[in-house]
Amino acid sequence: MDERRTALLYAVLAMFLLAVLAWQVPVEGQGNALLSAGRAVVSPVVDGVIGAVDLVRRGWTGYVALVGVRRERDELRARLERLETDVALCDEVRRENDRLREMLDLVRSGAFERALVARVVADLSSGPRNRMLLVDRGRRDGVERGWVAVHRGALVGLVVRAGRRSAEVMTLEDPDAAVAVRHREGRYVGVLHGGGRGAAVVARLDYVPRDRPVVVGDTLVTSGLDGVYPPGLVVGRVRALGGDSPLTWTIRVDLAFTGSTLEEVLLVPPPAPVPRPDDAEDGR
Repeated sequence: MDERRTALLYAVLAMFLLAVLAWQVPVEGQGNALLSAGRAVVSPVVDGVIGAVDLVRRGWTGYVALVGVRRERDELRARLERLETDVALCDEVRRENDRLREMLDLVRSGAFERALVARVVADLSSGPRNRMLLVDRGRRDGVERGWVAVHRGALVGLVVRAGRRSAEVMTLEDPDAAVAVRHREGRYVGVLHGGGRGAAVVARLDYVPRDRPVVVGDTLVTSGLDGVYPPGLVVGRVRALGGDSPLTWTIRVDLAFTGSTLEEVLLVPPPAPVPRPDDAEDGR
């Protein structure tokens, strides 16, 4: 519609200019004085009309160019958004591949020959007293109650219920979780209880003798003495310590994982029971 109006305006202006120019052409019989006076009056009008036409032409050209620039800008912006989405997707795929490769490397290393990679499909936690995860491996994959969940060499928790296609993992953030741990260099051992019953998810280590040197930042690993968890898995690091009695420390521990950010875990069968001396004598 705008193009038609512009074309009509150009046509009207062109006809007007032709009429003015035709009027200025000398005609036989007309007086020179009359022609000179007419031309003196019409010339400024003609110049103004020509200037207005040129101004309109330049304005229209600029408008067309501006519309083209805006359209190109919108196309580039949409293309940039698509590229940013693709880059974010590629980064997520790369991170997932890195996590899976790390878990598979643990399996190939021989440390966990029967371990399975499982995806975390839901967070079943209900407040600070219940910290549970749902994974996509179950009895059809050989997973049973008592299997251990690991993430990047750090202990996550224990399978407490196994369905056919899924399993529930109670993490160390749960107040009912407990694991036998030791200092990585062997300075002390103890029983770590999970979670805490408040809002803060900080585990605690009980019954550490006061004569043992405890340092903030110490790394704690599973000792295997409970027969539930394999030894050597990272559990957490000492955050703070306080005295619960004249003889022992109570140590606050930051866990080595965060349940809300887990996407995959490695499910490991429980450790084989250590034969007792009387069992060996019976089998002799």
